[in-house]
Amino acid sequence: MGVSQFKAFEECPARAIAEINGEFVREKTSSLLVGSYVDAHFEGTLDIFKAQNPEIFKRDGSLKSEYVQAEKIIERIERDDFFMSFTNGKKQVIMTGDIEGVAVKIKIDFLHDDKIVDLKIMKEFEPIYK
Repeated sequence: MGVSQFKAFEECPARAIAEINGEFVREKTSSLLVGSYVDAHFEGTLDIFKAQNPEIFKRDGSLKSEYVQAEKIIERIERDDFFMSFTNGKKQVIMTGDIEGVAVKIKIDFLHDDKIVDLKIMKEFEPIYK
C-alpha cells in the first residue's frame, strides 16, 4: 500500500477496492499531471511522459497553460544551485516495508546517504501550512 492508496481507502473503501481490481480508473487531474510533468523532467523521462499524456497539449501541439507554468517552475528550480543540490541523489527509488502487518511501498524522488528529498509542486501552500 502506498500513500495514494491509503488516502483512497480513507475517502471511499469500495472505490479503492474497485481500483485495485481494475474496475475503476482514477481520473488524471490537471494538478496530478503538473506534478508528474515536473517529476518526469527531473527523472529524465519527460519525452515519455509527454507521449503518454497527449491531453497536456492543445490542438495546435503546444502545451496547455498549466504545463507552460510547469516549465517555468522547472526553470526556476534549475536557477537555484542550493535547491538543485538536493536533486543529485539516486532518482525515483522504490522501497518497501511493513507497518503493523501491512506491506507498504514508497517512491523517493531523490535518495541521498543522509536524507530523502520529495518534490512537491502545488498551486499554493497555505491550505497545508500550519
